[in-house]
Amino acid sequence: MKIGEINTLQIEKETAIGLFLADDLGMEVLLPKRYVPKNYEVGGKIDVFIYRDSEDRLISTTETPIAKLNELGWMTVKSVTEAGAFLDWGLSKDLFVPMKEQVIKLKEGDTHLVFVYLDNLTQRLAASPRLERYLKELPENLSKGTEVSALIWKEHELGFQVVVNDRFLGMIYSNQAFQDLKIGKTVIAFVNAIREDGRIDVLLQRPGHESIDDATKQLIDALEKNNGFLSLTDKSSPEEIYAALSMSKKSFKKAVGGLYKSKMLVMQNDGIKLI
Repeated sequence: MKIGEINTLQIEKETAIGLFLADDLGMEVLLPKRYVPKNYEVGGKIDVFIYRDSEDRLISTTETPIAKLNELGWMTVKSVTEAGAFLDWGLSKDLFVPMKEQVIKLKEGDTHLVFVYLDNLTQRLAASPRLERYLKELPENLSKGTEVSALIWKEHELGFQVVVNDRFLGMIYSNQAFQDLKIGKTVIAFVNAIREDGRIDVLLQRPGHESIDDATKQLIDALEKNNGFLSLTDKSSPEEIYAALSMSKKSFKKAVGGLYKSKMLVMQNDGIKLI
């Protein structure tokens, strides 16, 4: 029976307080009556989430938490005590954040991205907003140009800290953020570099020649959809270029230069025109 995870258990017996469930080793746990589904059969199977209640007893529920063991989730602070804070994680029992896990004291009503872990001492599930303590795994099977998902975690003086593929910490630098990045948003990104500490620098476009090729195709498509003309030049701002093409000014200029050398477009004072 695995704490903090969804377990498929057998319904052993029905009682006045709920159902008693058992795993393959015969270990039993109670499913309180308020969580018992309308349709069930003694001897059948049921999926439940396992955790410890306020009295340290193993308990099961058919409710699904925002995040399970070793997962990340955005959770809202419901209450704060001297010992720590309690988060709403989708279950009737709130999730505890010890004071030692708080870089800054959590406030009621605030929402934070937290990591769900199992406290080795109490064997209770708990949460921490200090992701750097838990996301220490070294990236494998990732290299420059690999497409990844990047969850925008928080702002940093250099740009935005992100969580890559829900497993690794990374960074999108301010001078490479050519779109409106909002905390909590997940974007498609590409590995630019893996640092010695295992953290990943990511870009919003493929690095190197691949991004130039992609940008060239994208520019041609945009020109064709706009009757062969775009009112963009090398004097257009990065924001204008990104709003029109979802690419950086650097990629735009390289794409225009390549098409110009290939005599596929002409550059005018008010824009570029496809030949």
